[in-house]
Amino acid sequence: MMPEKILVVDDERRIVENIAQCLEREGFQVASAHDGDEAVAAFEQEGYDLVLLDISMPGMNGYEVMAHILGKDPDAMIIIMTGFASVESAVRALKLGAWDYLKKPFEYADLVKTMKNGARQRSLIMDKQAFAERLEASERQYEYMVNNSPDLIFTLDSTGCFSFVNRQFETVLGFATDKLIGRHFSEILHKDDRQRAGGLVAAVTQNAPFEINVRFKKAVRPDHSLDPYAASAFMELKASPITGAGDDSTGQGVYAVARDVTERLKLEAQLRQAQKMEAIGTLAGGIAHDFNNILMGIQGYASLVRSGFDRDSDVFKRLASIDEYVNNGAEMARQLLGFAQKNCQESYPLNLNYLLKMSAKMFGRTKKDILIEQDLEKRLWSTVVDEGQIKQVLMNLYVNAWQAMPGGGQIRVSSRNLRISDRQKDALGLSEAGTYVMVCVADTGMGMDKATMARIFDPFFTTKSRGQGSGLGLATAYGIVKSHKGTFKVESTIGEGTAFMFFLPASETRVDSCTQVENEHDAIVSGRGKILLVDDEKGVVEVCFDMLETLGYEVFSAQSGEEAVNFFQEHGSKIDLVILDMVMPEMSGMETFDALRKIKEDVKVLICSGYSREDEIRQMVDKGCDDYLLKPFDVAMLSEKLQSVFSKTRASTVKL
Repeated sequence: MMPEKILVVDDERRIVENIAQCLEREGFQVASAHDGDEAVAAFEQEGYDLVLLDISMPGMNGYEVMAHILGKDPDAMIIIMTGFASVESAVRALKLGAWDYLKKPFEYADLVKTMKNGARQRSLIMDKQAFAERLEASERQYEYMVNNSPDLIFTLDSTGCFSFVNRQFETVLGFATDKLIGRHFSEILHKDDRQRAGGLVAAVTQNAPFEINVRFKKAVRPDHSLDPYAASAFMELKASPITGAGDDSTGQGVYAVARDVTERLKLEAQLRQAQKMEAIGTLAGGIAHDFNNILMGIQGYASLVRSGFDRDSDVFKRLASIDEYVNNGAEMARQLLGFAQKNCQESYPLNLNYLLKMSAKMFGRTKKDILIEQDLEKRLWSTVVDEGQIKQVLMNLYVNAWQAMPGGGQIRVSSRNLRISDRQKDALGLSEAGTYVMVCVADTGMGMDKATMARIFDPFFTTKSRGQGSGLGLATAYGIVKSHKGTFKVESTIGEGTAFMFFLPASETRVDSCTQVENEHDAIVSGRGKILLVDDEKGVVEVCFDMLETLGYEVFSAQSGEEAVNFFQEHGSKIDLVILDMVMPEMSGMETFDALRKIKEDVKVLICSGYSREDEIRQMVDKGCDDYLLKPFDVAMLSEKLQSVFSKTRASTVKL
């Protein structure tokens, strides 16, 4: 430990020398000054632990020197030496800041005792300063950590009022910290959570830990009908007791930390929705497969019976109506799958005006109480779309508009070329800026409120009465547009109508608007050859067997992949074509196809399935399958597909 440094100040050199010798013998480090100016200069240059200062000096007296030194260091330890018997001089010095005084002449022991006491006092003062500095640094660190914590940290007094809040209250909730102090905790709670959190203070002050999930209100609450998270922040709150919360230093209060879990809840909700959609998709796939097999039997036998009657007969027309109902059932199965996963698509450049004109004309024929107006861009850009799926989108929008106008009304169909900027892209929810075609279907119906608009694209959500709709139409439309890298925008006013707008990526090139012609599958073409029919559904095998025989083919059947492979090993050289179901138990269609190709590399295969993903069908085609046919189908469709397969070479490719 370094010895204390002492500055002895007196105009009498002999006295200074004697004092210095005495103090140095006691282990002090001593310096001297013989007038006020010299003393002030020495203190400013070196700094000393103690100053032994004579009051009476020529020039600058002791009081003035003391004033200079204390101005430099308010905590300086100054001991006054005075030769006057007057107590007033010593009292004055003490009032001006001196720590102690010695009255000349003084004994050696008194000098040493006073200086050692002063040294100890100086040490205590320095320790106190160091402690205060550490405390201040600790408080600054505490304040920094609390105010920069991502959590909301606060204390409540014994009445439940805020006594401290950190800055996150302003960041997360928008409340200024000074505005919350003194307000009751319940004022920021969501009204539905106040009762549950009402026992917070009582529970915690009884030394019971308290954990609860609550909602804190936000200072600025926008219209939250479209977003349940806009007006409140969801919090995980943990609280514990604290003494001295608020103005009452002895009162029992609450210390609490609230963590904002709003984003986590949003992600969990999205995950649950994704899992739900995946489960629905799996269920829908199974339903579609079985349902289409049932429809396959109905349509197949109906087409066989119908082929024996004249087209103008009543029986033919009645049987043709069965096809319409079968198609409606198949469409329902496709809708069920449309929002859950990607189906087989055939996309090519198209002028959407063609679809708008055709679909509006078709819908207008069936709904005589609806007036359809068209306002179409004359030089509309081309879009690469699946024609059948965009037809489905338009028909869903037409039906939705018609149902919104039970007493009749007007539908306005329009198309526009648009250039979407980066700013507009983000506002619309598009992935890329660029050229787009916008299609709008607007009605003059009853309109929707914001709560309904927020849910219109949810699967199975419907405002219709039971039995009047499945709630899949708009969900399917939304999924189709999204799969084409587009987006939807909806505007609606109660009592004034609704406008559905969808945006699809476009190219500034143009294509003819009315070149596509629908194939009605009316022609039945007979053929010759030996066909192996592979399907695990007995009913499908029976109806397809009859249709193939009616068309003139010799038919063999197998109800599993293993049975088909065993048959093909013995008779494969005589088989001209295999009609292969994709979805079968134990040995799938793809596994069966691989096994057949090992037996006969150039085997012709027509894929037939009621439900398969696009990537699975594409993979089969890439492997060498000749074509695909989706269930349900009638005898005319089957005959056309068989003619197509038999007429093309092995190297032909199939466009999906």
